[in-house]
Amino acid sequence: MLLLTNQDVLRILTMEKCLDAVEESTRRIGQGQLVKWNAGRVIEETGSFGGQTSIYTLRLRPVFDLVDGVAILRLNSWSNVALDMYGATRHVIAPIAGERNPHNSEKSGWLHLYDMATGRLLAIVQDRDIQVMRVGSVGGLCAKYMARSDSRTIGVIGAGWMARTLLLAHCLVRDIKSVKVYSPNPNNRSRFCEQIKMQLKMEVTPVSSAQEAVREADIVISGTNSAEPTFDPGWIEKGMHVHCVTGAEYDERMVEKADLIAWTYPESSQYDYGGDETKITGNPQEEKLAARKRGYAGYRTAGWRLLEDYASKRVYLTDIIQGRAKGRDNEKQITFSPSPAGASSLVIRFAVLLPRLYEEAKRRGIGHDLPEEWFHQEEATYPDYQLR
Repeated sequence: MLLLTNQDVLRILTMEKCLDAVEESTRRIGQGQLVKWNAGRVIEETGSFGGQTSIYTLRLRPVFDLVDGVAILRLNSWSNVALDMYGATRHVIAPIAGERNPHNSEKSGWLHLYDMATGRLLAIVQDRDIQVMRVGSVGGLCAKYMARSDSRTIGVIGAGWMARTLLLAHCLVRDIKSVKVYSPNPNNRSRFCEQIKMQLKMEVTPVSSAQEAVREADIVISGTNSAEPTFDPGWIEKGMHVHCVTGAEYDERMVEKADLIAWTYPESSQYDYGGDETKITGNPQEEKLAARKRGYAGYRTAGWRLLEDYASKRVYLTDIIQGRAKGRDNEKQITFSPSPAGASSLVIRFAVLLPRLYEEAKRRGIGHDLPEEWFHQEEATYPDYQLR
């Protein structure tokens, strides 16, 4: 049995490989080859952390890949707190050992890879970096099929992990020449720009407002942990493509303004947060933002409700990839790939990706081999069970 840490993942996985696997998984879901799973469960419990409200979450998500003959189980455990940071409410994973530094945090997350022919556990993979790269790849995939082919400039809101991988993925699918970055923390945005321009070898400029980042951009990326909208839809101009990594980053005016809205699949809502049974009875935009500020219960359900109200604008990535639909009809359309319709949280994105990671790790001798007997149990033997 192979154990792969985040460091092992980074030795193997490139954004290009990740994007290719995410596109193939999207193709397979459209062909009915990733259908035997039940959306898993998300269980939350509100408690107290250091004198302020926190939400403990346990998330369990399975997917069967009928092409590769593997089953993937994602298991996450974390405590989430809402903090007032840089003039807005931000959701962060609870800091380690009660420390107040929101950057010193941890989240327990594992991906389990099983062989469906034998039922054996093949690998356990830490999911921090593969998850962040996967989310970035979803944004890149949407841009590949929705953004104008002549897109050359990107405006980024956010300067964290998600913003970084989203930018890398977008630069893979379009010939980007310049980037503007806004974060409410000046140090974060300056550091982000210095690091990313060395990697991309292009002009990456920090700017002092979200509006300045959006102005005259061909593509707008919002990749933050904000609990409220990060930009004014009035800034969005004809021909732009907009991607939001969370449903809290946009409001209903953005949905109204978009000409086309990217969805992953006709049954995306069932494949995403099927375990959230919260009833939405009021205005879905208001309930979405209220749920985001207090935690997560009802947050995605309200997001689905809002987007369903604009169903006439949606186009499915599965149809576009297979040539059954177009991403955009003309250069003036505003295209939008929002969460949850972009389904960045879909566990199907790990299909294809995880088996490929495992096979390359085995081929290159990367990872930690653990004794098989630790993870598999003989059923043909009957030990003497102790009475007392």
